[in-house]
Order: sequence, then C-alpha cells, then structure tokens
Amino acid sequence: MYKIVENAYFLWGLFLINLFGSIYGFYWYGQQLSETPGILKLFVPDSPTASLLFTLALFMTLIKKPKPFLILMACGWLIKYGLWAAIINTHYYIIGGNYTFTNFHLTLSHLGMAAEGLLFIRGVDYNKYHLFFLICLMIVSDVLDYKLGIHPWLFHQSQLKVAIISIALLTASISLYFIFLYKRRY
Repeated sequence: MYKIVENAYFLWGLFLINLFGSIYGFYWYGQQLSETPGILKLFVPDSPTASLLFTLALFMTLIKKPKPFLILMACGWLIKYGLWAAIINTHYYIIGGNYTFTNFHLTLSHLGMAAEGLLFIRGVDYNKYHLFFLICLMIVSDVLDYKLGIHPWLFHQSQLKVAIISIALLTASISLYFIFLYKRRY
C-alpha cells in the first residue's frame, strides 16, 4: 500500500471530505428519492452510497478494525460511479448541453472518487468470495438501475444509451481489474 494511505491525518481528511460529500450527494438525490417507491429508494443514490461506504471503511481502518469486504465494495463503487458520473457529465458537455460550474464540479469530484478507489484497492486483502459477491452486487445494481428505471437521472434523455453502455463496460472492466489484482497476489 502507498505510504500516504497509512497517514492518519490524510485518512481523517478523506473521512471528512467523503462524509460531507455523502451528505451533499443524498441531498442532490432528494427529488428522485421522493419520487421513487419504497425499498427501491435504497438503490437510487449510487455515488453518495459509494462515498458513504468509503467513509465507513475509512472509519473502520482508523479505529484499527479494517473490514476488507467493506473496503473492496467501497473501492468498487467509488471507481464505478466516479467514472460513470464523469463520463455522463462529459457527454453532456459534448452534446452541447447547458454545462455549468455544477457539472464541472461533479466531473472533478467524481474523478476524485475514482482516484480514491484506485489508490486504496491495491492494499485491500480480499478473498475470492468477496470478489465474487462484489461482482454479483455490481451486476444486480446495474439490472435494477436500467430494468426498473431507477438509475440516476440523466441531464438529457439522449444520454440513456451512453449511460447503459458505459455502466456495463465499467462493471466488466472493474471486475476484470479486481480479478487481475487478486490473481497477482496469489
């Protein structure tokens, strides 16, 4: 693991950034959550859930009780939804949407999420069962999002095809990358 991720000040800083980012993210999804029925609400806020999982994983690490599956899941979600949101925001810019400072901020903050996941995944001591379960969760999440229509709202309806293709490619790529990292260890 990189030395920086062992520094308590760095970890506490990331903890606070992700905690506040999670709170803001759930606020961002407020309207969509209010319109989503029952238990499906749990599956709507992908990015804030990723940063909340990472916040919890950081906390467990800081109190010296790391949970490898929690860290693995957080890293997977951070990479997946960090890159997905950056792709969707960039696509919105490319198609000539009303790209604002908020879109720019979302792109940068989500790229930061992906970077966190990539930085921390190398030090996670996960097993093949953790990996199998994570891949299953990512696929189930994609199916729920796009079969039930509870994916994050897009900026323009024309983005749906890009959203579906990019999320499928990200799920497959992250799964293969995590399998590669696992195989390299053992």
